[in-house]
Amino acid sequence: MSAPKITTIIPIRNRTGLRLRNCLASLRWQEGLSKKDQELLLVDFGSDPEHHEKILALAKDHGARVIHVRTAELWNRSRALNLGIREAAAPITFCTDADMIFAPDFVATALRRATDPAALSLVLCRCRDLPDLGPEIPYGKDDFPGLLARATLRKAMGTGACQILDTRWLRSVGGYDEKYVFWGFEDKDLVARAERAGLRPAWIHDETAMLHQWHPTTKNDRLYLKYKNKLRYYLTRHLVVKGRLDPS
Repeated sequence: MSAPKITTIIPIRNRTGLRLRNCLASLRWQEGLSKKDQELLLVDFGSDPEHHEKILALAKDHGARVIHVRTAELWNRSRALNLGIREAAAPITFCTDADMIFAPDFVATALRRATDPAALSLVLCRCRDLPDLGPEIPYGKDDFPGLLARATLRKAMGTGACQILDTRWLRSVGGYDEKYVFWGFEDKDLVARAERAGLRPAWIHDETAMLHQWHPTTKNDRLYLKYKNKLRYYLTRHLVVKGRLDPS
């Protein structure tokens, strides 16, 4: 069997239902790619048993593999992503989140930019936010144009839900910094390190789109950790290598 062209990693804890279903469905309605071209990895980092079973069911429906971590420790997105990066089978890795919906040409566009022979690129995409559309419903490929028309381009150039780059490079620098705990700055940190190493940022939001499904946020629940992460970012962002990740 030929290796996939891209591994998409989604870290998750206790997120199931239609939001995750819509994300996975959009990754499977991608044009220009066969199912074997894209490896889908769900890293379940400490979900409760009832949520874990639902994650397994959704993964089966969409041809995704689940890496299950039984832990009660605080949410650590970096560690979850790194577990996926260690096992990624493709030469390109796409790190994203469970609440996104992707345009049908998103992955093909990202792959084209990520494999540009002229430069080692870090592919990024500015997010578009969907409003609160009421009760969650399943979406199909034909629904995407209507959803896109209702989405608003986010003012901030945030990178958290889209970082696509060479798998070997990610492993060589230790992946994401696991000292960032709970929420925030692990994505910004990786971008700063990549740019310092000479990778070229390649923004694709003018070519394609990714939509964030509205939901209540918990990112401000532990503000002291957010400030701690911010301090770590400013003190350590100059360090390109923050460990080592060997594939298992």
